[in-house]
Amino acid sequence: MHMLQCMLCVLVFGTSLHSARATHAYEYLRTFVAIGERVPGTRGHVQARDFIVHHLTNAEVDSFYTRNTWFYNIYKRYPGNHKRIGIAAHWDSDIGCPGANDGGSGVSLLLSLADTLENNPPQIGVDLLFFDGEDVEGAELLGSEYFAARCIENYSFIIVIDMVGDADLQIFEEGNSVKFFPELVDSLWNIGMAIAPSVFIPTVKYYIVDDHLSLIKYGIRAVNIIDFDYPYWDSSEDTIDKCSRESLDTMYHYLLRIVYPAYIHY
Repeated sequence: MHMLQCMLCVLVFGTSLHSARATHAYEYLRTFVAIGERVPGTRGHVQARDFIVHHLTNAEVDSFYTRNTWFYNIYKRYPGNHKRIGIAAHWDSDIGCPGANDGGSGVSLLLSLADTLENNPPQIGVDLLFFDGEDVEGAELLGSEYFAARCIENYSFIIVIDMVGDADLQIFEEGNSVKFFPELVDSLWNIGMAIAPSVFIPTVKYYIVDDHLSLIKYGIRAVNIIDFDYPYWDSSEDTIDKCSRESLDTMYHYLLRIVYPAYIHY
């Protein structure tokens, strides 16, 4: 039995968590998207950075300057008794794209998860990683590249979530993730299928350029969790009405199943 399958069998999950204190991801998304475009170098970019930092306790802002622009990775770390895991999302948006699903859905989930982690300290070490500069010129992955090149943590794995708020949510296995870490992908999809079998599809459909590639490049075990069948991607129509409270709720509970195991077997 793989590590994450063991975790699933002995999960601390449900009414024992003070999740009622967490703001629902959809409410975070509503406010975050109202900021407008989050293109690096713009006022909206700074406002979005401040919004994320404001809703985290003792967040770390890792600033870097490149391409005549300041970028800001944001990290929130929770100590634990075991090897660390990371959950990552990018928070910037492309020019002309509101980025509700593309970027916004991941941010809203991480902020809602942060609420729960504050009130329910995890047994494992968990880092929430908000990467900047993913959408620059298509997908330059600037923030994740900056993070990975300087990473000193020995992560068990990092999952990169992106475009997971689609009202018609279906998440296929991502080809690059399977190529490098097939057993980890199997374990993550087994957890997902136990929660939402119609959402997590154990078949490769796409090979995606996303922040997980930067992490893999530097030897970090990373898996991309993305619904790429989204017709509004990188367009002015990527707005909150295309996103679903139910999809975000499914993904929130999926993340809970990963960060609250009662038994760790690495």
